[in-house]
Formats: sequence, structure tokens, C-alpha cells
Amino acid sequence: MSTKKIKALVIALVVLLIVGICAYIAVDTLKSREEQAALEEKNSLQLFDFDENSIEKVEIEVPEGHFTVENSVDGWEITSTDYKYDIHLNAFYINTICNYMSNLTALKKLNVSSEDMAGYGLETCSSLTCYSGSEAYTIYIGNPSATEEYFYIMRPDDATVYAIDFDKGQVLKGGLSYLKDPYLINWLDVNINYVKLQHKDDISFEIEKDENNRWQMFAPLANAPLNGANINSMLTSVTRLQVDSFVKMAESPQDLIDYHLDDPAYQFTVRTEFGDTMTIDFAEFDQKDSEVYLVYEESGQIATMTPNRVSFLQTNASELMTDKIFSPDMTEVSALDVTVDDLHFSMTMDAENSKTFFNSDNIVSEIEISGNTDEIQKMFNQLFLTVSNLTYDSLDIDAEIDENAEPTVMFRYTLMDGTETELSLVPVDDTFYQAFLNGEYTGKIVRRRALSGSAGVLTYHEKMIDLLEMNSEKTQTSETE
Repeated sequence: MSTKKIKALVIALVVLLIVGICAYIAVDTLKSREEQAALEEKNSLQLFDFDENSIEKVEIEVPEGHFTVENSVDGWEITSTDYKYDIHLNAFYINTICNYMSNLTALKKLNVSSEDMAGYGLETCSSLTCYSGSEAYTIYIGNPSATEEYFYIMRPDDATVYAIDFDKGQVLKGGLSYLKDPYLINWLDVNINYVKLQHKDDISFEIEKDENNRWQMFAPLANAPLNGANINSMLTSVTRLQVDSFVKMAESPQDLIDYHLDDPAYQFTVRTEFGDTMTIDFAEFDQKDSEVYLVYEESGQIATMTPNRVSFLQTNASELMTDKIFSPDMTEVSALDVTVDDLHFSMTMDAENSKTFFNSDNIVSEIEISGNTDEIQKMFNQLFLTVSNLTYDSLDIDAEIDENAEPTVMFRYTLMDGTETELSLVPVDDTFYQAFLNGEYTGKIVRRRALSGSAGVLTYHEKMIDLLEMNSEKTQTSETE
């Protein structure tokens, strides 16, 4: 190859190299510009970036009014509003606002003319402002998109319309229902010391804590023994219930009529140890209904719940009571005299001398139990429990009472302080008895098997007699030998 051809080839290669380098630089520059543009576009969608915990104040503008909420030592509280009704603030919602606003990012931007703002709900809209020191972070919240993919928002001094995630937008737009505490009762269950449930004209139950912090019943059975665990469980369940929606404020009698609350089917009243009272009326409902209407008497707020959430309205007195009629501990009793049909036996507990005695029609004379075998002493205790743990089967408060009927079962307790209490059972038929305490009808119905069943007093009396007879035979055999 000649020198000229070599030179020409070298020059051609150099030109190609320069062109390639220039093309690469051009493509790389274009790509960098595109990446930079994409980054700038992404950054432009990042609307806010601040520490949610730095927010000291939140201002909320909704159709019902303006609310200023500030963070105090006691947590979030409404410090200013032009809303005319009192509300209990949902502090969790305010925390959610701060969290969502702190890193709010749009999904896209739209160029919307000022004439078209109304179509996006941005002509008259709700607003949110979070304050951190002198910094204010504000958005105006319009309507959701027709497909419910976005919510349209704007910022002050920014003509751009942003589309944010629908779920976040729905929460941020919120409204009065979001601001209100959703819990049916906004008190701790431990602070409640009075509860009353009424169905139409009948009191399902009325209970209150006494000075010793023990629950006592006023109705339907005054002073009936109560099961504190069941009551606490009921209150814990009720204080965790949430309403499904806040409908409106009852501003006239017609509002109550519209929601069938002018003559409520249920009335639930609770009071705290601090004297605060809350009364909630519920409309009649059926389990097939989609919602139950209720109104808070103190505030006039009408709300809804689903039927499965208001099952506590079916609570009856027996569910809060113990299943015992009179249940003293053996240490509280000095003597027990028992009559069941033709059977009679007695038990004596001499606490001063640490002695116990048993006597029955089925044995020749009274037997000292305290000096007997462990098995007999254990059986003595179990026999006492079959009487003191006697349970009732059901309640029949309004049952007719035959004044001439005589009890066929009587348990007479003599307590350590000398007072006597008599539990007597009057037969209704071959299966059921009406229970009386010191001659007063208790409203409790006892089934025969509570006496004759495997854990009944008749069964354990028989076991006691058998055990005593066996022990007597052993003693006689030992003496003979």
C-alpha cells in the first residue's frame, strides 16, 4: 500500500473517531439532560419533606367550620373553632395528617386553567395546614378523580394541580367525621362506676360501684350477687366499639323522628367516677338491618353502627350475676341446718376450738369431723360446698307466688356474728323451685338436678354417710381384733 493511501486511511479513521466521540458526547449529554429532567420532575412531585414530630399546630378548614388543633402536654386538643357543637377529638386522625403531609408526594401534575378549577373541586375546597415553628405547610384539597385513582390538590402560590394517591387524599380531605372520636364511649372502662340499660319501659340492668369499689345491682334484682369479671368484660367490650358513621346533629324534634329516635327502643347510660354522664339512645333494629341509628342525648349527635356491634344491648341481668343464690365461705358460718324433702342434717363449725361436727337423721348421734380421717374431713367440706354453691337455672322476676305454698327445701345458715340467713325453695312442679332468701322471693328458679345431680347436696350427703359407715366398720373390726 502506498504512503498516500495509508495517510488517507489514517485520516478517515481519525475523522470517524472524532465523529464517534462527538456522537457519544451528544447522546450522553442528551441522556444526562433527560435524566436531569426526570429527576427535576420527580423532585417537583415531592410536595413536602419535614419531620412529622415537629408539628405543633394543625389548621383544618372543612364545610362545617374551621378548627385549630394544637399539641399540648395532654396531647392534641382543639383550641379554636367556629363549629357550634362540642366534639371529642380523634387525636389519632391528627397524627395521621402529620404523617401523610410530612412526605406528601404527587403521582402526577396537570395543567388546569383557572376557568376549569371548579371541575376539580378546587374553586371552593377544604384546606390543611401543618405548622412547625415559623414554617407552614398548606394544601387545598379538591375532588377525587372519576375513576377514584387520585385526589386533586393545590398549594398556595402554585398554579399547578397535583394528583395524589386516592386513599391518602380521602383521609386528608377527611371532614368532620374524621375529626370526631369514633369510639362509642370515649372513657376508660376502669373509670366507669355506673351503668344502666333500659329496653322500652323495662330495665335490663342497673348497677353501680359502692364505696369499696364493688359492683352492686339496683334493678331488676336489688343487691343480687354480681360477677365482677363479667361486668368488666362487658364494659371493656363496649368501650372498644366504634361507630360506623356520624350522620348529623339533631337540631329539631323532626331530626329524631326521621331516624326513629324520637321513641328509642334502647337507652344506655354510663357515668364515671368523676361525675361525667353519657346517655345513648338506640332505635329499634333487626339483625337483618344494615345499620342501627343512635343519638347521644348530651350532644345531639346522630350516628350509625352495624347490628352486630350493638349486641351488648341484648345483655340481661343474669349475665352480670353470679350463678349462686347465697354463697358464704365456710369460715363465715358457725352452723348450717339442711332440710331436703324428708332428709335432715346439720353441720357445725366451732372456729374458737377448731372443731367441726356433723349430724344426720341417718346416723345415731353427732360425729366430730375434725378428729376424723382426712378423707372424711374433705368430704365434710365438699358437702358444705354443695349447699353454699347452689346455683339457679334461670330468672323469672315476675313469676306468680303462691302465698300458701310451703318450702320443701331449706338451708339455714348461722353466721359467725350470730345473724341467720335462710335460703328456701318452694316447688313449682317436679322439676323447678322458686328460691326465697329470708322469705323474700329472689326471682331465681332452681332446677331439681342442682340438688340431686352428681354434684348435688343429696348425692354428697349419701357419700358422707357411706364414708362414715365404712369408717365405723373399720373401727369396730380393729377393736375386735
